[in-house]
Amino acid sequence: MSTYTVRSGDSLSRIAMRNFGTAARWREIADLNGIPDPSRIRVGQVLVLPQEETPEKSTRREDVIITEEGKRVFYRYAGSAAKRELGKKFKKGLFRIGKQSPEEFLEANGRYLARLKLSKSEVSALLATSENEGNLDAVNTWDNSFMSFGMFQWTLGARGDKGELPALMKRVQQEFPDAFEQYAGQFGVRVSADTDGRYGYLIHNGKKIDTAAEKGFFRSHSSAYRFAIAGTDKRVNAVQVLHAISRFDWFFFNTEAKLGGYRLCDLLTSEYAASLLLDNHVNRPGYVLPCVARAAQQTGRTFRQLAEGSDADESRLIKQYLAVRESYGRSPMTHAAQRALVTKKYVDTGRISAKRGSFKSNSDRR
Repeated sequence: MSTYTVRSGDSLSRIAMRNFGTAARWREIADLNGIPDPSRIRVGQVLVLPQEETPEKSTRREDVIITEEGKRVFYRYAGSAAKRELGKKFKKGLFRIGKQSPEEFLEANGRYLARLKLSKSEVSALLATSENEGNLDAVNTWDNSFMSFGMFQWTLGARGDKGELPALMKRVQQEFPDAFEQYAGQFGVRVSADTDGRYGYLIHNGKKIDTAAEKGFFRSHSSAYRFAIAGTDKRVNAVQVLHAISRFDWFFFNTEAKLGGYRLCDLLTSEYAASLLLDNHVNRPGYVLPCVARAAQQTGRTFRQLAEGSDADESRLIKQYLAVRESYGRSPMTHAAQRALVTKKYVDTGRISAKRGSFKSNSDRR
């Protein structure tokens, strides 16, 4: 077991970067030390650091044995005494923070990124957003969405509603059929034919999973295990990245009446702005457009002036937008101010640019 003593000026992100080479592992440190608020650590505090592990690479073995020890859930294989933690029990299921960070994957897998045709700006926006979301092998089965998976916590959907997770799995099946068969098909899981690029349903053992009762199967520890191991597979993770960046196609390039006939990408054109909007869309997709529209009105500038404006005009719009999104709607964006600080950190360290026109998308090449 290794430990770290907090120094002046430290944050969990800095500690993670110093010890593991990636800021994204701050969640593991927080979870391991029972820290609910990552901004509240004190100088001299001794933190236990996560141990390094080599992830299992296959689910083809069906002899997996899952056990519970108190609030912790473990898995191991028959004939082996080695066990690994799957997650922690909570309410109706479990949660797993995971260890496969998007940052590490994006930095170490240029071959996959070339296949995906991601621009540098898109990679940067994903990095800034994913730090607010989750790791590639993150799993949550405890809340009303039954199963949430991956860097953007794609879900099955609440109640009998459609979910985003089936759309992700459809893309896995299209890009890497062998990976889909390994993690889903061999266990009787398919994607419903009416699933589109955004939402849909799964099929399990020939039956469409479109009720809360049927979705309950995916709360099982065995289901959580299969998704967790899928999150260590480069093929699945490449699709996660592709599916995450395609989210811009849902909202960023569309002509909008609420914006005076302009597009979001006309008004907000920096990497910084694109990262903030993507983060908002992942957390509260329906709020992005009205928040920007209200913020634009509060700048005192016309939509045309903003579309033709300067760096200072964009900075002013971003400032108004950040203020609006903190309280907009019946259920405002979760931890909006804290998430904004994470994104701003990427500007301050030079990893994304606040300069107007700096966001470059490869959407038309994919």
